[in-house]
Amino acid sequence: MRELQPSDIITEKLSRDGSLKVTEVEVEDALETHTYNVSVMTGDVNGAGTDANVFLTIYGDLGDTGERKLSKSETNTNKFERGSVDKFTIEAVDLGQVFKIKIRHDNSMLNADWYLDQVEVFDVDTEEVYLFLCERWLSRKREDRLIERVFYIKGYEGVRVSLNSKKTSALTAKSVDSNMNKKNKKKRDKDVELPIIPYHISICTGLERDASTTSRAYVIIIGVDHTQTERLWLDLLDGRKGFQAGSLESFEAHGSDVGEIKKVELGHDGATPENCWLVDELAVAVPTKGVKYIFACKCWLAKDRGDGLTARVFNVLDAEAIAISQK
Repeated sequence: MRELQPSDIITEKLSRDGSLKVTEVEVEDALETHTYNVSVMTGDVNGAGTDANVFLTIYGDLGDTGERKLSKSETNTNKFERGSVDKFTIEAVDLGQVFKIKIRHDNSMLNADWYLDQVEVFDVDTEEVYLFLCERWLSRKREDRLIERVFYIKGYEGVRVSLNSKKTSALTAKSVDSNMNKKNKKKRDKDVELPIIPYHISICTGLERDASTTSRAYVIIIGVDHTQTERLWLDLLDGRKGFQAGSLESFEAHGSDVGEIKKVELGHDGATPENCWLVDELAVAVPTKGVKYIFACKCWLAKDRGDGLTARVFNVLDAEAIAISQK
């Protein structure tokens, strides 16, 4: 695959007498070709490596590379293995200031799950380095089951566009005018995609009879101005199903950064009366904020117990807040 930039623009115009007039103009401001060195670091966790095909798109304020397959690693024969760094060279016309990447795999081969640690893009011509911290799974089985993700450079303050958005113009990289009035600013804030951060969640199930459940549990983290994460599903690993009585289960879920947490919703998808669940305690830790909230629940999430609710909202004012090490 190669990118070509135009050198001349040829215009053909048919006149009334039937003659063809041809004009040739040299392109003065054609973009230069740049070389981008891409370093992909696979995480050092169990099962992190992948055998699937990986594809990368780099976005700058002047355009994007289009999707490129990362086919031949310059550093490893067997690429994307646990704890390894694979380097690739991509040639493209000048992208300007790089601000975003989109990376995915095709979920092929037996070991498709991939834990991506980070991606570094080095513009050889300008000697600028762009670092994208990922630290997430691209997997149909783990976390949110996505195999395609978008990452922005650290500190990026422009408009963020989600994978489902129809806006693909490079103009989205431009920062929003700071002189916008408050009404437009408020409207813009609703459209901005919040950065993704990890939440560490642990749940203690009660010891009473019928306390356990085989239902699928979830949490929703709610912040200021009604910002909230999507449902963060708490799926047990190793093929285990359900929360056993007296058990303590821990999860790491990734969701939108809602800022200061105000409430946490805990629920499950069990619609039938027999899907009852006694939750003794819920803990939500936010490593990026250096805080952990512990909720003493001691309540049923069941159709036929208590008030019949299978989801409850807990206020952080009722929780015990503990300082933890900030990451």
